[in-house]
Amino acid sequence: MKNYLLATAAALLTLLAAPHAEAQRRSNAQNTTPLPTTNNNATAPNTTPTPPGATNGKLDYRNPAADALIPAEADKRQPITDDLEATVVELLELYHDSKQSHWNLRGPLYLSLHEQLQENADAYLKYTDILAERVLEVGHPIDGRTGVVAATANLDGYPSGYLSDQQVLILMTERLNTVAKRVRQRIEHLGKVDETTSNLLQELSYTLDKHVWKFRVMMQ
Repeated sequence: MKNYLLATAAALLTLLAAPHAEAQRRSNAQNTTPLPTTNNNATAPNTTPTPPGATNGKLDYRNPAADALIPAEADKRQPITDDLEATVVELLELYHDSKQSHWNLRGPLYLSLHEQLQENADAYLKYTDILAERVLEVGHPIDGRTGVVAATANLDGYPSGYLSDQQVLILMTERLNTVAKRVRQRIEHLGKVDETTSNLLQELSYTLDKHVWKFRVMMQ
């Protein structure tokens, strides 16, 4: 009798559970998101390993295919680089000379000249960055290392120690005037090569002429 009751109870539970299981199966089928299909035309990921470095740790990441995006014809890039490289090292030299004078200045013109030298130094760094980046834009590296500046700026050495205000005016005006003349020559040259670069130098030329004028007035 006991076994009969247990068998009957199991049968009833099976009958009651069957409709619920069927409903759950239908619900799961409706909510299932289909798996995305594989696109055989999709670009395969680039799994090319990074090239091994040279013994000095240098890696060459240059992509020749990007040369078409350089905004200057191939025969114009080196002339642009040569003129801008020369100007960049001159500006870096002027920056260091201005700071040397700014720090070591003495004399009755100290305050006004001290501040003007700092203003000039800031301008030289500004244009150094603009012109250096233009060289990179046309596809060449720039060289602003201190050794290169000292060897190629073609400006006389600058004195050490304390400097009088009149001494600074004479020294800096001569150097500024020299660089300003060179920049005007490069403007004329690059006007025949690349107008965009020539226009950048015109802005610098105006600034250099303005600095010469301010120092000249202080000496008069």
